[in-house]
Amino acid sequence: MKSLRIGIWNLGRSGAFHRTRIPRQLEVLRQLDADLWVLTEAHDANLPPDGHACKSTPGAEFHQLGEHRVIVWSRHALDAVATQDAASTVAVRLQPPGLERPLLLYGTVMTHAQGGALQRQALAWQRHQAAVQRQCAEWLRLRQEFRDHLLCVAGDFNASLEASARYGSVDPRRSILQGLADAGMKCLTTDERRGSLAPQGPLSGMDHMAVTEEDGLASRLAAVPSLVNGHRLSDREGILVELAWP
Repeated sequence: MKSLRIGIWNLGRSGAFHRTRIPRQLEVLRQLDADLWVLTEAHDANLPPDGHACKSTPGAEFHQLGEHRVIVWSRHALDAVATQDAASTVAVRLQPPGLERPLLLYGTVMTHAQGGALQRQALAWQRHQAAVQRQCAEWLRLRQEFRDHLLCVAGDFNASLEASARYGSVDPRRSILQGLADAGMKCLTTDERRGSLAPQGPLSGMDHMAVTEEDGLASRLAAVPSLVNGHRLSDREGILVELAWP
């Protein structure tokens, strides 16, 4: 079996507000030993010492030095791929050893429900819906442009993808699922699949991963803890997905 371990973790801007969490966050990253990490609300100080990284450009809300909405870290060499929203998305190409074709990984943070609402610049969920529409179109474009690649989308969707989910809006949720289907991808992190992980955080179910549907592709999920030995590491847990091919 060929396998690849990809983790997603929202670090809760620890580089700006909770720097004492960083050593323990780094220890968890080391112990879980993923091949790739999609780190959101992250900081340069969150990166494991060895490997390669591509980072989103600094944005207005993430103005502390060294902060990024998205960082993709890999133990293998990366090539950056341009995206429409460089402040909230990162795309990379790589050739993991043992896989017959290259991987295109798209890391994202979609705007949260109140994006622009507190400033009276937008209605609740309006900017989230706009981000969903842009990114769905980009997934389809990337799938068409990189037909020989395995496409993976992962990150903080700021929405649960089940109809009964406690956080999200119906139209964006449907748009996300349709966008994944249009690009030939399947979500591996539905609430049904992650229910057995005993999530610790109150906002679980918003980090997701989808990959190109392929015959024989298997996946296994594990939780990334938000609390270790009584120490808070993040506001919610992350998720680790192990992909395997025959």
